[in-house]
Amino acid sequence: MRVFLTGATGFIGGHVLDHLLAAGHEVTCLVRPGRSARRFLASPRAGATAIAGEMTRDGPWTAALADHDVLVNTTGIIRESRRGDFARIHQEAPIALFDRATAAGIRRIVQVSALGADDGATSAFHLTKRAADRHLAAIGVDHVVLRPSIVYGPGDHSMAMFAGMAAQPAVLVPGAGEPRVQPIHVHDLARAVVLAIEPRADERASIDAGGAEPIAFADLLRVLARWLGRPRGPLQVGVPWPIMALVARVTDVLGAGPISREELSMLRRGNTCDTAAFAARFAFVPEGVSSRLGREPATAPQVLHARLAPWKVPIRLMVASIWIATSIVSAFLYPVAESLALLARTGIEGPIALPILYGTCALELAIGLATALGWRVRTMAAIQLALMAGFTAILTLATPEMWIHPFGPLTKNIPLVAATIAMIALED
Repeated sequence: MRVFLTGATGFIGGHVLDHLLAAGHEVTCLVRPGRSARRFLASPRAGATAIAGEMTRDGPWTAALADHDVLVNTTGIIRESRRGDFARIHQEAPIALFDRATAAGIRRIVQVSALGADDGATSAFHLTKRAADRHLAAIGVDHVVLRPSIVYGPGDHSMAMFAGMAAQPAVLVPGAGEPRVQPIHVHDLARAVVLAIEPRADERASIDAGGAEPIAFADLLRVLARWLGRPRGPLQVGVPWPIMALVARVTDVLGAGPISREELSMLRRGNTCDTAAFAARFAFVPEGVSSRLGREPATAPQVLHARLAPWKVPIRLMVASIWIATSIVSAFLYPVAESLALLARTGIEGPIALPILYGTCALELAIGLATALGWRVRTMAAIQLALMAGFTAILTLATPEMWIHPFGPLTKNIPLVAATIAMIALED
């Protein structure tokens, strides 16, 4: 069959593409223009072609729809980067895609939605997913809507975050860790997608998808700890829900943090389902997370990632704080006369000295703030390394005694360089 796939550059979509190709289908991938699309387009795969375009805008991809038997939509996000992303990505884009597909003659659509996108939905994440699902149901085309719980597997984000929590000596958990989830492995979900594209007359189904059994969040962390080779698991310290609500509000205000109000409401609601309808439709039950991880021990890179991933933001903030503090101290706290005397030893004096001093302070402040906010971290890190190399070289020539200064103004660059390199590595 000829399959038109969206979301192939993402976690779920990438695995769905693998399974479709392994099953012998021809796949056309609609990829959104950007860095991920450029990487995807630069690595062609047998049986797959790619077209760059936006779901809400006509382009060459619109005409290509007519040559396909089925549409599979796997696009989705878990947190908004800017206000309205849920509506744009979960609702407006899929609805436009479904309408274009049916106009082009496609008579079967498979939509990967989310468990909880039902009559009880309250979060924007679920409400926008539900709106697209209901639009699909109303346009009269054969379809299967798969609504998975947390999806995990190679390259996932959610379970990788939980594994990072499980790898620590102690961890804060919401409430008493009682919310229940029902993770499904991405290979089981992708297998279901491949089965769902096969024609069935007058099929219009919405099917919940989860692992064989629900599991409490606290127990999930213990399972992940055992998977990582830590039988005792982390010490779990419960955080009362009112405090969690405050943390979520701060996260929303700052635009970054451990959990948003949307995510908190979804967590409190729980994320479990009955797998009977799934088993009846696809003739298998997805494996439970305990069983799956029990027979697939974590690899050394997975263990290393779990241990280091939680330090990604703290390391970035620590590096940023050094640049911000250096800027403030140099501009406002350290005696200007002594700063100018130091510049004079490097050959910078006269009318240009003061502008260079404050210009450098402004540059350091800008770099620090950009790093703290997570803006173009790799670019900022490259600039930091270049500046440190330059400063170190100049000061070594002009004031070599700083290498043996008791406060270590130059020797401290060595661990800072290491932290900056670690920051770059953790961005991947």
